[in-house]
Amino acid sequence: MYYEEPYRKRKTRQKRSERRRTPGGCLLRLLLRLLALVLALFILTAGLLYVLPVSLFAVEPEGNQLSLTDGLPATRANILLLGLDMARENSQRSDAVLIASIGYGRLHLTSILRDTLVNIPGHGSGKLNAAYAHGGPTLVMRTLNENFDLNLMHYIAVDFTALADLVDALGGVDLNVTEAEMTRINQNLEAARGQFEAMGYSAPALTQCGEATHLNGVQALYYARIRKLDSDFMRASRQRALLEAMLGKLRSNFWNPVLLVRLFKVLTSSIDTNMSTLQLLSLGEKALLAGAPGQTRLPVEGSYTDDGSSLSVTDRQKNIDQFRMDAYD
Repeated sequence: MYYEEPYRKRKTRQKRSERRRTPGGCLLRLLLRLLALVLALFILTAGLLYVLPVSLFAVEPEGNQLSLTDGLPATRANILLLGLDMARENSQRSDAVLIASIGYGRLHLTSILRDTLVNIPGHGSGKLNAAYAHGGPTLVMRTLNENFDLNLMHYIAVDFTALADLVDALGGVDLNVTEAEMTRINQNLEAARGQFEAMGYSAPALTQCGEATHLNGVQALYYARIRKLDSDFMRASRQRALLEAMLGKLRSNFWNPVLLVRLFKVLTSSIDTNMSTLQLLSLGEKALLAGAPGQTRLPVEGSYTDDGSSLSVTDRQKNIDQFRMDAYD
C-alpha cells in the first residue's frame, strides 16, 4: 500500500497530461488564442482610429475650388450628407441636404431646407436642391460655403436604393410613426412597389404605427420622403430622426460581426464620397461614440420669408451664427 498510492497518483497525472495533448484540445486552445489576438487587434485598431485628431482630415481635396471660410475651429469635421432623388433627364437633384458636425464626444446634425434660395456660383439665384444638378456635390459644398460661411470639403451622397440598402444592412430601424404618416408611406409604396420589387427589394405595406414601429429599407426611405402631409420643415425633421435611428441601431450592434460586414459591403459599393476609408472609419467611430446627436434646421425662425414655393433668407448672419453656436458648442 505504501508504494501503490504514489503509483496511482503518477498514473492519474500521466493520463491527464495525455488528455491535454490530444489534437482536439490543442486545436481548441489555438483557436482561442487566435480569437483573443483578433479581438486585441480590433480593440487596438478601434482605439487608434478614435484618437486620430479631427484636424488631420481638414485637407482640401486637390483641384477643388470650394471657397472655404478661414478661421473656423479645427475641433469639428463638417461633412455634407446628400440624399439624391431619382435621376431625371440627367438632372438629378438633392432631396436631402444635411451637415454632420463631428468631434470628440460631439455629433450635431444640421438640415438645410432644399427649397432655400441661394446664390449658386455660375448659375445665379436658385433653390439649393438645384445645385447638385448643375455641378454635383462639389458645387453644393461651394454654394453652402459661400452662402453660410462654411468650410465643407468632404461629402457622402446616397441615392434611393443606397439608403434602402443601408437600412436593410442594419436589419431595419424603429421609428415613431403616426397613423397619418403610415397612410402616406403606404400610398407612396403602392405607387412604387413594382419598381422596387423588380430590383429585388421587399416593399410590404406598413400594418401598424405608433412608437418603435419597425421599418425596412424601402419603408424607411418613404418615411424620410414624406412632404405633402405637412411641410418640408417636418420632412427635414424626419430625415434627422431616421439618421439618428440608424446610428442608434449601429451603436447597439457594434459587436455584431455579421451586421458590420453587411454594412461595410454597402458602404464600399453603394455610396458616393470623396473620403478615404480611414476617414470614414475614424469619423464614423467618433459619431457612434458621441451619443444622441444635437439637431438644427436652417434657415432658422425669423431669418427668412416663405412664399409657399421657396424660402428667401432675409438675415444671413443669424443663420451663420446659429450654425456655429450649435456645431461648435
